[in-house]
Amino acid sequence: MSRKTIFLFIFLTFLIGCTSNSKTATELYSTLGQNLSQKDLALLESLESHVQKFIQLNEELDMLLDEMKKEDELEAAIETMQIANEEAMYIYNLIELDEQPTNKNLHELRTHVQASIEKYMEAMNLQLEGITTGDPQKTDEAYEEMKIINEELNKLYRSMKG
Repeated sequence: MSRKTIFLFIFLTFLIGCTSNSKTATELYSTLGQNLSQKDLALLESLESHVQKFIQLNEELDMLLDEMKKEDELEAAIETMQIANEEAMYIYNLIELDEQPTNKNLHELRTHVQASIEKYMEAMNLQLEGITTGDPQKTDEAYEEMKIINEELNKLYRSMKG
C-alpha cells in the first residue's frame, strides 16, 4: 500500500469517527431503550442526578453574577466563577467515580456528558481570561460556548425526567 493510500485510510477513519460522535446528549439518551440492567439503571439515575447538580450550579451562578453586575463587583464575580468551575470539576469527578456501565449507549452518554462538562470548564477558563485581560471577544466566545452546553444538558435533563 502506498503512503497516500494509508494516509487517506487514516483520514477517512478519523472523519467517520468524528461524525459518529456528533450525536447530542438527548439523542444518545433516546438510544438507551428499556433493556438496562439493574446496575445500569442505577448508573443512569446517578448520571441524571449529576446532570441536575450541574444545571443547579449554573442557575445559581447566573443569579449570583446578575446580582454582582448590579453592584459592579468584578472581583467577586471572578472569584464566584472560579468556585463554580471547581464545582463543575467536582461533578465531573463524581461521574468518573461511578462504576462503568455495561450498556454501550449508556457509556457513550456518560462520556458525552463528561466531555460537555470538560468543554464548559475550558470555556469558563477562557471567559475568565477574557475578563481579566479585557478581551471582549474571548469573553463573548466563551459565554456562547457555555450557553450551548447548558442548553444541551438542560434538554437532556428534561428528556430524562420526561
